[in-house]
Amino acid sequence: MSNAGTLRMQVFDLASAIARQEQLLDDMRTRLRELQSQLDSVIYPVLTLPPEITSEIFVYCLPAKRVWDVVNMEEAPLLLTHICRAWRQIAIATPQLWTSLLIYRANSLLQLDEIVKTWFQRARKCPLSVSIHGCLVEIGAFHDFMKTFQQHSQGMRSLELQTGVGDFWAMDSHFLELPLLQKLSIRFLAQEEDLDDENDPVTMFNNVPMLHEVLMGEIPPSFIALPWQQLTKFTGELYSVEYCLEALVLMPTIIECAFSVFGPENGGADGLEVVSHPNLRHLTLFESMSDLGARATSPYILTLLTLPALQTLEIQGVEDFDEVELNSFLLRSSPPLQKLAVRPLNLPGGTELQIDTPFTTLGLTELEIWYPYDDFIDLFFDYFGQVPSFLPQLQKLSFPGCRFEDREADVGDILRVAAGPITKRRAILAGCAQLQSFHVVRETPRGAYLCMIYPENLLLPFRKLKASGMDVYIQVGTEKRSAV
Repeated sequence: MSNAGTLRMQVFDLASAIARQEQLLDDMRTRLRELQSQLDSVIYPVLTLPPEITSEIFVYCLPAKRVWDVVNMEEAPLLLTHICRAWRQIAIATPQLWTSLLIYRANSLLQLDEIVKTWFQRARKCPLSVSIHGCLVEIGAFHDFMKTFQQHSQGMRSLELQTGVGDFWAMDSHFLELPLLQKLSIRFLAQEEDLDDENDPVTMFNNVPMLHEVLMGEIPPSFIALPWQQLTKFTGELYSVEYCLEALVLMPTIIECAFSVFGPENGGADGLEVVSHPNLRHLTLFESMSDLGARATSPYILTLLTLPALQTLEIQGVEDFDEVELNSFLLRSSPPLQKLAVRPLNLPGGTELQIDTPFTTLGLTELEIWYPYDDFIDLFFDYFGQVPSFLPQLQKLSFPGCRFEDREADVGDILRVAAGPITKRRAILAGCAQLQSFHVVRETPRGAYLCMIYPENLLLPFRKLKASGMDVYIQVGTEKRSAV
């Protein structure tokens, strides 16, 4: 066969192969159209729901805790507006999706005014929870923003502002109506300038008839005019001793307070008088750290307080706990204390309380001790099993932070000492409340795995107590489950 004939044959074969492939592609396209038509005709159950049911489901899509602010497409509600047209319409028409506005770095949003306006309009008449962080006076359209903020202030139930000193004064010139405001949190931005004591207090929150809960971070009570006498809950973060005492004097009807305390500012308590508060029932002293790295000395405030109505005292994450100061406070106050929780920082050195009056005769129903010393544990359970007048109302006892440290009691130490006295008090001692709950937890360093197995003869008494109806929880490993 000539070269031309060979080439013609090759061209024919290739053209035939192409034709077969094109026919195959045509068949596949036809099949694809048929499948797509079938798929398009499928009715998804979620799309058959009435809009009001879909709307209710959308509300449950809101994150419990946001990683970013609300202006992002990764979380509801904005995520729901980018799925399909129907869902967008339902989301926009669901005001409950738009009741919470959280803005970080407010000064970096070029259209903050439009964002806030759109958000508030979609919330309609639902109560609003608003949280704004950032320097507001740096916004180019600050006055437009404040106009929108002012127009919708009547619907705000919760408001959190973390901004600059100048922002508060700039906002103060715009009258806000806040008839629904119940909770207010205000903090300064980091590295703020010192306050000028000669300035008049900010007055934009002095007409808030429903306000009952306030948090102030590093902000002195004198900086802002509030209806102090109507507050029932107050938190002072990074507060000096002086600020704490000033706040308590301003709030005669306060029921619940929490402080992280630094000070005294002048290195001593000279000139500071003990403050007696007749109505405070719940006090929490918690850990905090200043921008300069100083730790709070929160329990120190107890040396300057008399709280005759105190029912709950929680000392959390502090490094300067002093049982002598606590005992002096209890002697001075004689409170009807029902719950006491002491949790020092996770530092070398444990916790002990003075087994003496007034502690021994407290009407505590709940006691929580972290990092207890072994000597304290021995003495505590010696009294607990033999002296009916020792914490006679105690119903819940927990040691949630036990560890292997010098002089501290580990889980095994507590189990060996506690079984007999607890059983004896439940069975024999008259005039005592029945212990209903006993928890012991072995603290595990973060990232470590721990599995401890204790002898059955050590656990058996607690199995019997649990079988009798007591809430017994003994966690000795990384897995969050009880050994009994």
